[in-house]
Amino acid sequence: MIKKKLILILFVLIISPLCKAQVTTEFDGGSPYSIFGIGDVNYYTSTRTYSMGILGTSLFGNYVNTYNPAALTKLQNTIITTNFNYGFLRSSNNVSQNEISDGNVLGLNIGIPFDQDRGWTLSLGFNPATLVNYKILVKNNVGGQDYTQTYSGNGGLSRISTGMSYNLFRKISIGFEYDFAFGDIQRLDYINFNNISYTNTLVRKETDMQKSFLKGGIIFEIGKLINNLALRDLSLGLFYQSGMNLNSNQNAIYRTSTGADTVALQSGKIEIPDSYSIGISNNFNNKFIVSGDVLFQDWSNYSEFGISNSNFTTSYRAGLGFEVLPNPNSISVFGRMSYRFGGFYEKAFYRVANQDILGFGLRAGVNIPISKYNSIDFGMNYSQRGKPDNEIIKDQLINFTIAVNFGELWFIRPRDEDQ
Repeated sequence: MIKKKLILILFVLIISPLCKAQVTTEFDGGSPYSIFGIGDVNYYTSTRTYSMGILGTSLFGNYVNTYNPAALTKLQNTIITTNFNYGFLRSSNNVSQNEISDGNVLGLNIGIPFDQDRGWTLSLGFNPATLVNYKILVKNNVGGQDYTQTYSGNGGLSRISTGMSYNLFRKISIGFEYDFAFGDIQRLDYINFNNISYTNTLVRKETDMQKSFLKGGIIFEIGKLINNLALRDLSLGLFYQSGMNLNSNQNAIYRTSTGADTVALQSGKIEIPDSYSIGISNNFNNKFIVSGDVLFQDWSNYSEFGISNSNFTTSYRAGLGFEVLPNPNSISVFGRMSYRFGGFYEKAFYRVANQDILGFGLRAGVNIPISKYNSIDFGMNYSQRGKPDNEIIKDQLINFTIAVNFGELWFIRPRDEDQ
């Protein structure tokens, strides 16, 4: 049994880098806002936290949290989680409107508790970090000839991670994680005259990126220091992620009437700023949980090949969520399910037309137990950012997430295996 499980881990680690974090094609398009920097930042940390509108900075539980490694000290059994997403996006302003539907893999993660009493837990994961997926059409005229100029892009960053957590004095959980980020972004500028007398032109730029970075977190179980029954499970979490100085190379392909030519443009660093968050959670009498957290990241420190962007500023994201816990004595399927809901409010790291881009979202979800260690999480989201204007786009997104959780006790062997 142990040998089979170790083979499974090795298999997962081998196939994970071969998976794609995004399922896109070059001209499919998505949110025009993903044109900025290295794309939209992925704030998905689990379907549980996603359904609550939070990151899970301070939220313990028997689930794999891919954000704060310190949250894994309460993991009671080995869990392998696969996550998927499908959504419908509408981007519009006062002039035009575009709709698209798309799906992608949200990651594959493993949590392995070696010692439940001490919170000693190993985590392994493969997850998307950012997503670039946009298509912008501009119609114009030169010398009496109409033409359409297309700006499009796809790609982004993915990360492979390994982390460890531990509980000190049964009151302080700490966790550290090593991540290796890698990926590429392809940007296309295509001019189509729709006239055989004119030669269409194409410029395709591809930027490759890779670099390792660190994450660390700590959760204080301050409820154990308070003489209050209602707050006995109160916890305060802190999280820090180091900045990424991505090693980057940029190449371009130019196609004109004289043919195609590949040129190495530049090599250097893409500097992504560090981020930090604070969160607070409480379990009220094992009936429901309230959890909230706030994330900050100063993108004014972002630069590409030594060039900064004056329109990049500090971003923040605040979320608050609730979870109704199952009744352990219930014989009903619905009574053994967990119900989640919450929301978030955020400010993007970029400004458009000298205006901040603000957004919010409302979410809900449910956990359905399949057996003692296996379950399925469902989540749904409605969110929007920006506002309809001649220069500013309004994004409206409805999407659904699903996580399949495979669990088993690994390091506490049943008696029949000891024979």
